[in-house]
Amino acid sequence: MRDLFVIEAPGKARQLEELLQGLGIEARVQATKGHLYEMPKLGQSLGIDSGFREFERKLIDPEIGQRIRDAVMESDNVFVATDADQEGDVIAWDVAELISDINPNAFRVRLRGMDPDSIREAIDNATLVSKRDAVPGRTRAIVDRLIGGVFSNNGVAVGRIGSALLGVIRDEAPATRKVLLVAPSKDAGRPWTAECDIKDPITPAVAKKLVEIKFPALDVESRGSSAPTAPSNMGQIMVRAGDELDMSPKEASHSLQKLYEAGRMSYPRAGSKGISKSVMRKIARELKKAGYTFDEERTPDKKAEDVHDAPYPIGTVQAQQDPVRQGHEEGLRTLVARDLIKTGQTHTIEKGVGATAAAHLKSKGFPAEVCSHVGQLHWRREAGPRYPGQESWPKSKIRTRRPDTVLLEAAVEKGLGRPSTWANHITKFMERNLVDDDLQLTSKGREWIARTPPILLNPQISAAIEQACERMIPGMMDDPEREPWEILSEKIVTVLPPEVARPLLDAVDMEPPHPKADPLEPYAARQPEPETVGLDEILEKTRDYSYGPAMYELPQ
Repeated sequence: MRDLFVIEAPGKARQLEELLQGLGIEARVQATKGHLYEMPKLGQSLGIDSGFREFERKLIDPEIGQRIRDAVMESDNVFVATDADQEGDVIAWDVAELISDINPNAFRVRLRGMDPDSIREAIDNATLVSKRDAVPGRTRAIVDRLIGGVFSNNGVAVGRIGSALLGVIRDEAPATRKVLLVAPSKDAGRPWTAECDIKDPITPAVAKKLVEIKFPALDVESRGSSAPTAPSNMGQIMVRAGDELDMSPKEASHSLQKLYEAGRMSYPRAGSKGISKSVMRKIARELKKAGYTFDEERTPDKKAEDVHDAPYPIGTVQAQQDPVRQGHEEGLRTLVARDLIKTGQTHTIEKGVGATAAAHLKSKGFPAEVCSHVGQLHWRREAGPRYPGQESWPKSKIRTRRPDTVLLEAAVEKGLGRPSTWANHITKFMERNLVDDDLQLTSKGREWIARTPPILLNPQISAAIEQACERMIPGMMDDPEREPWEILSEKIVTVLPPEVARPLLDAVDMEPPHPKADPLEPYAARQPEPETVGLDEILEKTRDYSYGPAMYELPQ
């Protein structure tokens, strides 16, 4: 008899087995091959009844389920070693239910890295698998299936994320081209730089003229505080990968995952912009070995509510090398390392006198709206030590960005999706040909907008639902008849704007109540007892559903 570790990716199973052996742990590793359960493709039935129960949720592959159960029967202890994210939480609870009649006390090992230190730390901090942890992921799946199943029609796929992205493109017209401007400084220091999208009033013709202008020397208007720079989260890293390495979001996500599985990068799918002090001290040792000036105490600490540290490289880094020449994987490590070096230094952002640039353009005959626009740009420079990859360019120029990178940046800023889903959402959206290479709506995109409920085009609704799935409501963990995700899903739907809520409620009312699904199907087993955790509030409606900052808010 020995221990069993259940991991989601077959490619990581052998590596984990070798790492465990190196730590002196004799164990067998079994892979789930991703999620264990799925809902069928949408057809005549939503598969969600009036109690918000997913009655058609079944094992994807009963053979894998049987292999896991067979392995559990031959093991002393079971450790579900899935990634430390919400997908991993859902898989962990599904495994726990699948084996509950054999071993009701499975442990959760939250993998944050595939290196010996990370594995050891994860095992040392193992806890019993928790139903509470699976609530956000299961709730999100129910709400998103309802929205897609009810509002999609005749070839138009309506979805919480995809429709919100369409709304962003329609209302904000994100640009794929920028003009980057450079002006000398009166004090002979670093030059001033400013940038803006090439869109009204900066037309392509105007942008071309601007890069040919020799701007006058600018004086210092103000000096900002020397606040520390935060580490980049996964979304920011993927955006930089697109801008600097010409990588699609999917390529960047895949490369980060490969680095993680190879033990050369921490867990990448993190939204945090901080790193815990204990981890930062380890990183600092590597950076100082490489000769960089670095003070780890300046790096912002991870917030208490953040599960993960911001992504960071593991092992030696060569931040001085050209990331483009290094290739995708190592180039990404270099970009992340460069950002971290900056977090341990002190820089002050100085603002230049943009009015001088505006007056110069006026003397050259540029239209008044162009002069005003350029004068109001954030003319800036950094005062402080240099660091590898520091933002600078020798002269004004026009930069063309990848459309999927621009769209990803908008999604991250609007809170659409999560680190683990950003790449898939952007890839799927671009594959639908709703926009062209300049992110201009195609005829298909305009048709989809016309046939989508207007409220679902508002990104604030999508972001509010995303946050609501993380919340708790009184008693939802204590109901013996219903699962907490069923209760939370119903609450979220009922407080949505009526033009969304009513069709969703009508749709589930058409599905009669079904018996509680047996997670062990086709096996027979008992259900574990529900647990009780803390309480919280959920979504609140406001009177005004128009597009605006206060349109749809969560209580603090």
